[in-house]
Amino acid sequence: MAVFEFFSKEPCVIKGKHADYADAMWKQNNIQASCFKRLVDLYTIAAIIGLRTGRKAEEDTSTDSKRTVQLDAIATCRTTLSQIMKLIIIFDESDGKTPEERIEAAFRIPETEEVYKRYMNLFNSYVRGGIEYIYEQIVRKPATADDDCPDGKVSNMLSFLKNPLKKEYTNN
Repeated sequence: MAVFEFFSKEPCVIKGKHADYADAMWKQNNIQASCFKRLVDLYTIAAIIGLRTGRKAEEDTSTDSKRTVQLDAIATCRTTLSQIMKLIIIFDESDGKTPEERIEAAFRIPETEEVYKRYMNLFNSYVRGGIEYIYEQIVRKPATADDDCPDGKVSNMLSFLKNPLKKEYTNN
């Protein structure tokens, strides 16, 4: 019998515009030019932001860009990512399941590859939505004269951390 545990079998690949957005916020081996220390940190936080704002996004293929969150990096956050997966399964209502069914599913290891892939795709759709949201708030948002810091990216990051997240989209 095959075991389909989340975040244990394959690296996670961010493609297209989402990889470009990740590049704008994370530079490998260059923490001074990055908003995140590691790509796996962006991946983890983006999942939470996507869920919190109700923002999901489809995989983008408009560019050939790819960023891979390596399995060894995922292993360092596997417990956290698994907990986030549970929250996504519980709070995402797009599958039409009752709250009780979602809670039961969240605490069960997928029994088939189809279920595993469906939940991983759901998780990654929230990651992409979160990446878009973070990118818009930190990179694309223009700095204003009222900002506390002359560096627009730093000022936007401080503003992002100060302001509560608002739900933008429905889960359906």
